[in-house]
Order: sequence, then structure tokens, then C-alpha cells
Amino acid sequence: MLCSNRPEGFGPHSTLSSPIPTTCFVDTIIIPLPVWIALFLLPLLITISLHHRKQNFDPSTAHLRAVAPRSCSFITVHILFYLFIIANILMLTLEIVRLELLHFGIGLLPFSYVGLLLGAGLHASEGFRGHIRGWQVVNGVLWLGGMVVSIVQVVGLNKEGIHGRKGTKYPISDQVIDVAVMAGVYAAIALLEVGLGAWSVKRDGGRRESLKSGIGGVGQHEMTDYGAAHHRS
Repeated sequence: MLCSNRPEGFGPHSTLSSPIPTTCFVDTIIIPLPVWIALFLLPLLITISLHHRKQNFDPSTAHLRAVAPRSCSFITVHILFYLFIIANILMLTLEIVRLELLHFGIGLLPFSYVGLLLGAGLHASEGFRGHIRGWQVVNGVLWLGGMVVSIVQVVGLNKEGIHGRKGTKYPISDQVIDVAVMAGVYAAIALLEVGLGAWSVKRDGGRRESLKSGIGGVGQHEMTDYGAAHHRS
């Protein structure tokens, strides 16, 4: 069962946490929602990217897409980004295990693993090695959506009664803390995603300008040499 032994059934209307739906509805429908939206957007972005690549691919500019060397600071922030993702995976695992100890059912909470791993994979591969344009939109949905649904879950649990399930293996107060931590970590991941993206654009943009300047300088030098040789002849 998705939600066994819970004080209310699956239905969206709750008498304990209104206007927030029942905990079963939250864990089964609301929590996985950002992941479903991301999985819906991903094939659309892949299709758009393939069409754009066919229309605009220019082999002569391939060298301009080379990745610039990464500084120690950039690598450190990247490591922090992945540590936050690992932290949320561990927090999610803790919540699932403790709900199972209560025999409460876990809804579709494990589906959140898909979102965390998908977001990490897209970021690590820069959109599966640059083939997915706008992949940052998918990660934005995952990180900000994860934060929002976690906040909704915290509000619902608080309304149900912060002192509920006292003396059990998973008091509501403990679950509120766990989910609130996940909401904060999702927010931190989103901020790091934006910061790293802006950093990468600035770094790669400077490298492309240097490459263009270098190519232009070489071309101008060759033209000058050709002109001088032609004048001597």
C-alpha cells in the first residue's frame, strides 16, 4: 500500500491539515510533481535541440565550443553542489526509512531520487554533453519545485499537529525538521546552479573571445605577409 495506517485516506481534502491535502495525497501526487514536469520537458527540449542543431550547425566554429580550464575555486563550488545533492538523497532516505518503521507507507517519495539523479546528471554533462539546449530549465523545475513541494509538506505536517506521533519511531516534529532541511538544501542547490551557470558563461565567453582574437590576428598577419611579398615581387 502507498499510504497504509495513516490517519486519513488518499483524498485531497483533509480535516487535519486543511487547506493542505492529506499526507497521502502530498506524498503520492504533490511531492513527485516537479519530477513529472521535468520528465515531460526533457523530450521536448531534446527535440528542439536536434532541430536547432540541424539548422545551425557550423563545423568551422566547433573549436569555439571547447571548454575552458576550470579554476580551483570553480571546482570547489562544483563539489559543494554535488555534496548538497548527496545530502538530500540521504535526507530523503532517512524520511523513507523512518516512515517504513511506522508502517505508514511511503507514497511515491522514492520518485524524488529520479529528480535528484537526473538534475545531477544534466549538470555534470552540461545537458548530456551539450546536446540539450535549455537543460537548465529542467534543473530549475527540479530544484525550485523540490523546494516548494517540501515547504507544502512542512506546512501540512505542522497543521496536522507538531506534537503528533509523539513516542513513536518517527514523531511529526522530527519529520518536519527533516523535510525543512530538504527544502533549504533544494534552495541552496538552485542558487549554486544559477551561480555556476553565470560563472561558466563568463569563463567560456572570455575563452571564445580570446580564440576569435587569436584567429583574427593570425589571419591579419598572413594577409600582411602576403601583401609584403606581393609588393616585393
